[in-house]
Amino acid sequence: MPKKNYYSVSKAEKGKTYDLIESALKQNLSEKEILKHWQARAQRKGIQAVMSARHAVKENIKAAELLKKEIFYFLEGHIENKNIFELGCGIGRITAELANKANHVVAIDFSSKMLKRAKNNLKKFDNVELKLGKISDFRFKPKSFDLVFDCIVLLHILNPKELRRTVKKMKYLSNIVFICEHTYEGPDFPISKYSILRKPKEYEELFKPFRLIKQKTHFCAGDRFILMLFENK
Repeated sequence: MPKKNYYSVSKAEKGKTYDLIESALKQNLSEKEILKHWQARAQRKGIQAVMSARHAVKENIKAAELLKKEIFYFLEGHIENKNIFELGCGIGRITAELANKANHVVAIDFSSKMLKRAKNNLKKFDNVELKLGKISDFRFKPKSFDLVFDCIVLLHILNPKELRRTVKKMKYLSNIVFICEHTYEGPDFPISKYSILRKPKEYEELFKPFRLIKQKTHFCAGDRFILMLFENK
């Protein structure tokens, strides 16, 4: 089992987020409590706002760069000059790379403090549209985007009904969906109280009738991530 590492975590978070908690209990957390957690996370310095505090800053910076390279190599041909919808942009670390390659990016986040940082980080881009809220809050025409992009967001949607609604809307917005998620590491893995690790097969089932056309495993700071590309034909 990895050591618990509270590096760059606020006093309010210490001892509370990395205990072993059953998924069934997480599913009952209120939206108010979840939002409070992400507003607090947004106050962490640098990349620690969106990366696991089980790892030190330098480790996370290196791991994040390697993951980003892997993602854009994996998605080559699906981003360039396309219209992209990004789910849960956080501080905008991936959004910037999307904006460098895409025609237009609509990026959302339900934390106002995360979005404030994203706006500051992305102010040089004129092809990025940032919106506050969840995917279910917005009305777009069906298949409005060439690709729906998710990087480490679905694992933070704890309620099963909300997860299904989110996936349904993702499929509504595009015929091509990409997800990158930290996947199940076993029952003794000390993941955050605000995360549920799922198996790749669970995501494959969730996205049906979309077909999984590409998949790759990537280790990010030693954690097992899965890159999956779904297509509806």
